Amino acid sequence: MQVNINQLHTAIWIYDIDAYAIIWANPAALILWDSPSIDDLSKRDFKIGQSEAISETIEQYRTAFKNNKTVLENWYFSPKGNETEALCQFSGITLEDGRLGMLVEATSTLPHTNIHFKSATIISMYSLSGSFLSANTPFSKNVSRTISHLNDLFCHQEDALNLLQTINHEQQFESDILMKTKQGDNWFRVIANKVKNQDNSAHILLNQYDIHESKIVEQDLRQQASADPLTNLVNRRGLTDTLKPMFEQQTPFTLLYIDLDGFKMVNDSLGHKQGDDILIKVSERLKEHQQQGDIICRFGGDEFIFIIENTSIQSDISTTLRCQAIIDSLSEPYQSFHGRELLLSASIGVADYPNDAENYENILAYGDAAMYHAKKHGKKQWVQYKTGMENNQKRLSVIAQQLSFALTNKELSLHYQPVIDYSTGKIASFEALLRWYNDELGFVSPEEAISVAEETGLIYEIENWVLDQALHDLLIFKDLFHTNITMAVNLSGLHLVNPNLVDTILYMLDKHDLQPHDLTIELTESVLLTDVNHSNSPINALTSRNIKVSIDDFGTGYSSLAYLHTIPATTVKVDKSFLENINSTLTLECIQRLVTDLSMLNLIEGIETREQAELLNSLGYHLQQGYYHGRPKPISYYLSADTHRQSGVCDC
Repeated sequence: MQVNINQLHTAIWIYDIDAYAIIWANPAALILWDSPSIDDLSKRDFKIGQSEAISETIEQYRTAFKNNKTVLENWYFSPKGNETEALCQFSGITLEDGRLGMLVEATSTLPHTNIHFKSATIISMYSLSGSFLSANTPFSKNVSRTISHLNDLFCHQEDALNLLQTINHEQQFESDILMKTKQGDNWFRVIANKVKNQDNSAHILLNQYDIHESKIVEQDLRQQASADPLTNLVNRRGLTDTLKPMFEQQTPFTLLYIDLDGFKMVNDSLGHKQGDDILIKVSERLKEHQQQGDIICRFGGDEFIFIIENTSIQSDISTTLRCQAIIDSLSEPYQSFHGRELLLSASIGVADYPNDAENYENILAYGDAAMYHAKKHGKKQWVQYKTGMENNQKRLSVIAQQLSFALTNKELSLHYQPVIDYSTGKIASFEALLRWYNDELGFVSPEEAISVAEETGLIYEIENWVLDQALHDLLIFKDLFHTNITMAVNLSGLHLVNPNLVDTILYMLDKHDLQPHDLTIELTESVLLTDVNHSNSPINALTSRNIKVSIDDFGTGYSSLAYLHTIPATTVKVDKSFLENINSTLTLECIQRLVTDLSMLNLIEGIETREQAELLNSLGYHLQQGYYHGRPKPISYYLSADTHRQSGVCDC
């Protein structure tokens, strides 16, 4: 198919570079140049008013044509003083006398797929030292006329210095640069080359392409990708990007791995909206401790990373003070949507770069390991990383993996420790205690198993199994000893907020033909104080159905006797720590009188000698538990032991 060039809407013309003249043009080109004929257009002298920068640019095009290359640029024209822009493809064409001319194909339709062509190319030329020499019309329209040096264009002088150094190394410079314009600071794609004129003098030819809109969008997207949408702190990806240059420049810093204590229970019991509100408040409190150079990241969930850039004045003392200040701040009460105070705390793991770790993955792993060490040893504290702490993390990972199969593989079992009524010498109840043996891990401590179960969400399934098995075995104990024996089962605070918990317990009691008063649920003070003031709280839901509630390890949590009357418990289980100074019984006597006045039962744990048992009985602590009265044993032990079953005494 033959194409008639004269019928094309694309403007096409041939330019004689040496003569500064258009020697042929199709009708569309005549319209673009506002010319009635090719004779009129060919008489125009394009050398008049042509800047040195434009002349040099066209010479660069000619060099490209000799290498069979084409050039695509958005070009500025002003035929008869009327300004216009067109996207032009420039290519070489051999003229009749053998010289190389320039074929131009121009269209006013600007594509939006290439950032170079949003507006006319800005062209300027400078000496090798950066002095301004020449520029095209778009340069004059966009840039101040007072430009005398390349430095005057750049918002950041290091960009100008980098350009000059690149050019002096005989290399092309190309980068996205924030530059000054009459309208304000603007992003440009800048391409600069070292060129030589016909007299062999060298200059810098600089092309600017307006990319401001796309750059702003790019920065916004990068900001969104690097920021946590809830707290507006740096997110995990942003932390990686921020720390990368610190590793490259080997800038020492301290990493604080912060995890909130008790957040999961609040989040599950009061809802994610309340949880989000707390996380926002946590981020605000962390910002109060931010100093110049510090980085705060919400790493995920209720975990935060606080980076302290170490300076010559940084010391262990200042790290200690800052860690403690952060813990104190995050442990201040939070207000719930209902106006109640919510008590949380924080555990912090500290790791130093480069002393503890030399890369991103390890510094995080070591900070995480130190944080878990802090949690394991009481929470609400900070711990400095020490070599080997990460091995415990690896163990926890294996525990989590194996625990998911523990029920299926029948690796879990229960041991039962008796509670003795010392005034009668009979067993009053048993406490069910979880045990786990795994072929790979051996015996895993209940503390480790429960902690991992809470982290992985397996706690509900495991504790439901414990409840079911303990109630099944309670029927056996009633046959072995007497029908008034009850069973105590420990529940996690996370399980307590499960809306189906009470119905599940009632179903299990009915399944085993037991009554609600046959079961005691043991909960810690901190769990019991979370939601006690609500009539529909889980604690009230249990007690209203005659399921007994015991305050476990009393004295190790909030330890406030003033709170005791607000807890709808039936039994107070006093922690064994009160037996450490048995010669001073004043505190034990106060607790006994208060608990009795509140119509609750006293139970004390940790009895190891007959002397302790008799003394505490004289103080009114008739319900006792401890190794003196019996160690935790599997039900098979009780079935086979030569116990005084008729009297109900377990001689364990």
